[in-house]
Amino acid sequence: MGLELTYIEGQTPIDENEKHGLRIPSITTREELDEFEQLNIEKAVEWTIKRKFNQEIILSEQFVKELHLRMYDDVWKWAGKFRTTNKNIGIDWLLISVALKQLLDDSKFWI
Repeated sequence: MGLELTYIEGQTPIDENEKHGLRIPSITTREELDEFEQLNIEKAVEWTIKRKFNQEIILSEQFVKELHLRMYDDVWKWAGKFRTTNKNIGIDWLLISVALKQLLDDSKFWI
């Protein structure tokens, strides 16, 4: 059957190529997807609680990508990677790595 999602205003749509990255083929509704993502996010929270991270680690691209991976890897094959399509929010996908570096550098400066 596949993943057929309806979106409410403000939600970021998942394009057809991204849907192919779904690891759980039995998910067919937004509610099911949200539930599995929430469970995965809770596992990532537990991972962060069990560790001590210093400022240098947290404010790194590697950490941001690792956290994203841990938040979504059980659900999405593309977890932990920068997106490759534009969305209704955010910046052009080609600028993500540059903007993230700027954000992390700014954060280091202001701390």
